[in-house]
Amino acid sequence: MPTERDSREVVEGLLLRPFWRDLPLPVLVITGAPAGRAGQLAERFNGRLPYARPVEGAHRSLANLVDGLAGPKGALGGNRVRNTLLPAPRFPLTEFVLWAWAQRAKERRPEQWPQGERWPPVPDSRHGQEELKQRFSARFGVRPSLKADSRKRWAAGDFLVRAAVFFVPVATVLAWWLDAGITDLIPLAPGLLALLLGAGAIGLQAVRYIRGSAFSRWFRRHRYEDLRRKVGDSRQAYALQLMNAPEPRIELLLVYAMLEDLRQAYRKWPRIPWPSWGRGLYALLVLNTADQCHARFLEVYQEVLHDTGIVPPLLVIAEDPGQPGLTGQPGRTRAGEQPRTVADDVKLWRSRVALRGPEPRLPLASDKLRLTEPYRPRLGKVRVRAVGYWLAMLALLLAPPLAVYGSNWFGCGPGMMRAEQQCVGLGDNLAEIAPHPVLLPILERIKQQNEDIDTRQRVITIFYLGPLTTSHPGDDQVGGSAGELSGIAARQGAYNRLGSWQIKVELANAGQSFRYAKFAADMIRQRAAGDPDVAGVIGLAWSRTETQDAIRVLGDTHIPMLSTTNSADKTPLVYNDRPSPYFFRMAAPNSAQARAFEMWLAHGLPGRKPVDPRRVAVLVESDADDHELYSEDLAEGLAKGPYGSAKPYRFANQDELADKVQLACQEHAEVLLYTGRATYLNTVADTREHQCPDNVQILAGDDVTEKLVELLGREDFTNKPAISFVALNDMRQGQGANRTQTEIESWIESARAKGVSRVHAWLGYDALLAVTSALNKIKASDVDESVNIAESVAYNLRGLGVDGLIQGASGKFYFSEDAESHSALPRGLWLFSTDPAAGSSANGVVSQGGCTVDEKAPGTAELEVKCSFG
Repeated sequence: MPTERDSREVVEGLLLRPFWRDLPLPVLVITGAPAGRAGQLAERFNGRLPYARPVEGAHRSLANLVDGLAGPKGALGGNRVRNTLLPAPRFPLTEFVLWAWAQRAKERRPEQWPQGERWPPVPDSRHGQEELKQRFSARFGVRPSLKADSRKRWAAGDFLVRAAVFFVPVATVLAWWLDAGITDLIPLAPGLLALLLGAGAIGLQAVRYIRGSAFSRWFRRHRYEDLRRKVGDSRQAYALQLMNAPEPRIELLLVYAMLEDLRQAYRKWPRIPWPSWGRGLYALLVLNTADQCHARFLEVYQEVLHDTGIVPPLLVIAEDPGQPGLTGQPGRTRAGEQPRTVADDVKLWRSRVALRGPEPRLPLASDKLRLTEPYRPRLGKVRVRAVGYWLAMLALLLAPPLAVYGSNWFGCGPGMMRAEQQCVGLGDNLAEIAPHPVLLPILERIKQQNEDIDTRQRVITIFYLGPLTTSHPGDDQVGGSAGELSGIAARQGAYNRLGSWQIKVELANAGQSFRYAKFAADMIRQRAAGDPDVAGVIGLAWSRTETQDAIRVLGDTHIPMLSTTNSADKTPLVYNDRPSPYFFRMAAPNSAQARAFEMWLAHGLPGRKPVDPRRVAVLVESDADDHELYSEDLAEGLAKGPYGSAKPYRFANQDELADKVQLACQEHAEVLLYTGRATYLNTVADTREHQCPDNVQILAGDDVTEKLVELLGREDFTNKPAISFVALNDMRQGQGANRTQTEIESWIESARAKGVSRVHAWLGYDALLAVTSALNKIKASDVDESVNIAESVAYNLRGLGVDGLIQGASGKFYFSEDAESHSALPRGLWLFSTDPAAGSSANGVVSQGGCTVDEKAPGTAELEVKCSFG
């Protein structure tokens, strides 16, 4: 006779759930066995799966038994699987039917029920519906149920987690797609949008499955038509319908609803990663047919399977010691055939089910059972499956945000994020920032100066906000950053040596072309919160909308900002065309430069007569995202004067620029007025050289100054362009023309810095000089440690130098007393042209004159520009 090691191995094989396709499960009826045999067969699986073994004689009816299995405190619903973190099955359908059926009891009749109306009320009873509506709200309302029953809280949390697993990744990707245009500007905006979309979707999903349409749909579609909820019926009307139904029909619906709830708990949703994917064991129910309620349950169970065709994820083991002749006999042993084992019977049953449909009962003679000790279920795969499910869920939750934002969150230190292969934001770790090599010796020297601070004195913090990294090589902005940092560091060292208050310089990387200036400003704002020793921000050299965003953030925080070469008049206009009162400009604005253009054109460029406005072509750079302000602002300033009739030619890249230069020359332009960035200067010069007549001249703004110095200083640069331009510094002077410039040059030499823009260095020095001058005013008063330095600096910068000009590297200056507009005045503008022959003067440039910019009247924002030529 074939033997098997232990019959519980067969039960274990039935309980182990295939990954892809759920199989029908039998009702194992143990015949002729001593009491408790079924329990012995099943007990070892308790705690490892949804398990119930109702006590014999403890239930008065089938409804009472179902309540003990799947009610609010039912065994199946309260049985969590150990070491898997999987939620227990929920039984909302069953609980509703149980609740509705329980309302028909006489003791549930209201005390003030209208005379003449029976209980339970008829389905169309208005009083009955009102009464049931209140009871339904009290029983199934979210807030009361969550307060009263911890299992409800677990259920609600379970649904929220389930919905989050699906909707958070979808919402993240959707938010990123919707917000892709501003991701660079506001890196956290897509995340916030994802949170809002995900929260809304999660809430909708939770309500839908706990109380909404998904809950109601099954009652309208199940197989027992006389017990269906009709379209348009309210929940209370349907509850009244169930209260009036015959008990045998309610018994069918109760068992059917319980099996459907189990099926939903195990359903492998094809699109949504529900926890059912992680369930590796079917539910297990142990009964004894000697109990009338248990026997009735088995009868109804079999009838429901026959009527509905449902395949429940439930293995039932029942003891039936007194009735050996049960239906579903697997077949007798033929003559000469060896007796079958329990495993053989199960295999035969499954083959018949596959061929002919469900035959639930499978009798097993007790003498076939083998129970050996010790027996330990081998369920390691079940835990692996559950852990695998949670790992998959974790991946689904994390992968989309990481794919969208992961590069921003990792690889950089606190206060920074990763964008375009750069660490942008606020940080002091040079290894994490990975600055441009040109800046590294300067930054290392600043770090050393910070470490050398005398901490016995009050330490005042200055932030440098500018590009420390680039996303592509050969960028023109690095020389400007090197200059600003050199000037700031030179002034830091000189001021700290005085032995009084100390200046500490912290770095805020705005990234390539200031694209992440707002993020850097946000980090400064967070860093400065609650710190009274923050004095201000220096840098903000480029005229872009990102710089405006940063100015708005810092201005709202009342932190003064001193820009170096940011010249666009639009830059500080961040409050509905009103300027930020915390923005202080060190360079002459574009409006003054436009006026210098007009005077120079009216006087005549080198070797020429005054130029007719109709013969001037204004080349205006307009980037695709409209973030660039410098060129548009300069062109608008020119359009307000006598050369407003000059024709503009707009371009977004060097190919468009070459085409516009050629077109302007074909339309008989005599002057190409280039207002764009230095990046495209070579294109202008080359196209003019080869596509334009010899009489066409180039006139450019201050942004090209450093580029021309670089080009003219290169030995391999033979085709030197003839260009007239406006500069913010006097290029005829040698480096160190005044004592402050000499101080800066000494610092640059000691730091072994290369590629330093002198105009940026002078203006950077003077910006910190203005701050330290304001600090001296603060120190002169009786100041305590709680005084907010930033607001005090802003207050003292306004009108600084009016009573006695500040002697700076860029010349003498003061700040206007105007309430809103603050520009360092007087400022100089120098007019130069390059000498094609080269070598005729320093740097290959020839002076053509200069302009002085100052207030028209003290305390006003209006400027007066006076120029001289020759």
